Amino acid sequence: MTRFQSMLERHTAIAIFALSLAGCAIFTETYGIQEVDNWARRNEPLAESGKMKWSDFYAKYLEKVAAAPVISQSPVVERLGIMITASLFYEQGRLDQAGFDSVQRIVRTYQTIDDPAANMLARNALVRALGHKTSGPVPR
Repeated sequence: MTRFQSMLERHTAIAIFALSLAGCAIFTETYGIQEVDNWARRNEPLAESGKMKWSDFYAKYLEKVAAAPVISQSPVVERLGIMITASLFYEQGRLDQAGFDSVQRIVRTYQTIDDPAANMLARNALVRALGHKTSGPVPR
């Protein structure tokens, strides 16, 4: 075996090893995302039925996302923060059902898109809903 062939075999082995590690990392990341999605699918009906507060649902969802390295720095984190704020305002009566639903509808529509513009839409909907709620008739 020539020196060139030996070097070529070594580089090939290193390349195969590196690709194997990358494949494991991708599998782990995909599994982490799937685990978060499964948690949300199992628990969202609890919030919809009133068995769990929306603010608790979104706070726990944020914990799960933050623990998943691949998505912990994405716009999804900010979006969940917006939903925690909206749900707390809703639970405190500072945001009505229609306003909460409008913010939630935007977040659900852009749920799978890592785009900061989607977060801007959700923030704007929250501000509009809060403005609508405070500009309504004054309670007696």
